[in-house]
Amino acid sequence: MPEFLILTLLFGITEVIIAFAFAAIAQVFYHQIGLNFKAIFKGMAERLFLFVTLTNGYTQALTFFSALKLATRLKHEEPKADLDGFNDYYLIGNLLSVVVAIGYVYIYQHFQEIHLLQVLNGK
Repeated sequence: MPEFLILTLLFGITEVIIAFAFAAIAQVFYHQIGLNFKAIFKGMAERLFLFVTLTNGYTQALTFFSALKLATRLKHEEPKADLDGFNDYYLIGNLLSVVVAIGYVYIYQHFQEIHLLQVLNGK
């Protein structure tokens, strides 16, 4: 099976799992029920951004990503009672996104190593 197809399937399956995980996290910390498709697509775009920048060696993109997330959060108004729940949800969600993106990079790099070894061995 071609490397691109394997990575695409892995990305798709992982993103579905993450969507349900974020829905569960939102229900626990933020009392939000159901799937938020706008948030799902934003998260996918974030992880894709991190994947592309990190695979190309631009680790400073993590700082840029953090600054963007902070800037979008500054004007967020929450009732005082829900503030702690939202902050926990926001922190866990962002950490999970970064960890998943780093995991994508790790898998991608290992696919590259396997492909290189196959080329060197004449397969």
